[in-house]
Amino acid sequence: MRKNRITLLIGVAALMCFTVARGQCADTVHLMGNHPREAEGFANKPDADPARVLSMQIRFTPRNQSELNQLLADQQNPASPNFHKWLKTGEFDQRFGPSQSEIDAVADWLRSEGFTVESTSDGYIAFSGTVAQAERAFATRIVAFDDGKTYANLTDPTIPARFAGVIGNILGLDNTMHAVPVAPHRIAPTVN
Repeated sequence: MRKNRITLLIGVAALMCFTVARGQCADTVHLMGNHPREAEGFANKPDADPARVLSMQIRFTPRNQSELNQLLADQQNPASPNFHKWLKTGEFDQRFGPSQSEIDAVADWLRSEGFTVESTSDGYIAFSGTVAQAERAFATRIVAFDDGKTYANLTDPTIPARFAGVIGNILGLDNTMHAVPVAPHRIAPTVN
């Protein structure tokens, strides 16, 4: 049964790609891990109300990732001159946040898709639009359950390939709650 659902989802994605303007699909990429895994079991649920307005956010991938990784390692290494030397206010965004040109380009793309861009401050973009707009722009299906109050995208959204490595994730395509354990899992010792 699960295999049939996955095949169906792949078929729907291929059909969506096939029906989009020629060449557009080759110019898109999936934002991997950007849908609730629990939603995959809801393929048989009804579509969310296409007129429902969603409040969403684009979160950006850190710039200069290798430099950031090195800084984090150095800050924890007692032998490093950067041991416990923390960044000043605003320095993280300046060194690792999105550039203004990246923010502007993503905001312009969102507007061209019919979304309302509400804010481009603090290194993320707040925007809104309907379920129908989100499904079209991000090539995903959004379903409703729990009397229509809860909704979720079934697949990872797609974005223009030019934003791969710039856009990290899109918040607001679902309103499901995710349980996260407070304590790490303990692994029982093995007996030889």
